[in-house]
Amino acid sequence: MRKHKQKRKSTRSVPNTRVSVVVINSDNQILLVKHRKGPRQYWVLPGGRMEYGETFFECGVREVKEETGLDVKVDRIIFLSEAIAPDRSRHIVNVFMTAKEVGGVLKLGNEPVLAGLEFKSLEELRALTLYPPVSQQILDYLEANEKGIKYLGNLWV
Repeated sequence: MRKHKQKRKSTRSVPNTRVSVVVINSDNQILLVKHRKGPRQYWVLPGGRMEYGETFFECGVREVKEETGLDVKVDRIIFLSEAIAPDRSRHIVNVFMTAKEVGGVLKLGNEPVLAGLEFKSLEELRALTLYPPVSQQILDYLEANEKGIKYLGNLWV
């Protein structure tokens, strides 16, 4: 007889919203932030959790400043995705947007999860594992100069 896995319920009633920002510099390089969780390190786009009363654009500007020291002007929202844990214990709505650097000084923020930051070439992005896994979608977007917002589905890894 097979046992059914019981779905774990979250104590939260709404998903978290995370804003991620695609910043491309004048050398056609993308800004990435390295996160550390225990012994594991991985690359992400700068960004973070949206605060109550904050717009997507305000969140993107604030998070880039906190994590990288740079001031940005957000252009547009380009992707939406979700990350839903298989046991339903976590649900994150991801909003991806583009922005241009307008000032500030590149320096790593002081959040404990931050382990590094770097502008990487688009070729390097192609070879990296980015979380959530949107490297190819970003490259496709930049190459095609797409317009509109694309829904990428559930990207839980």
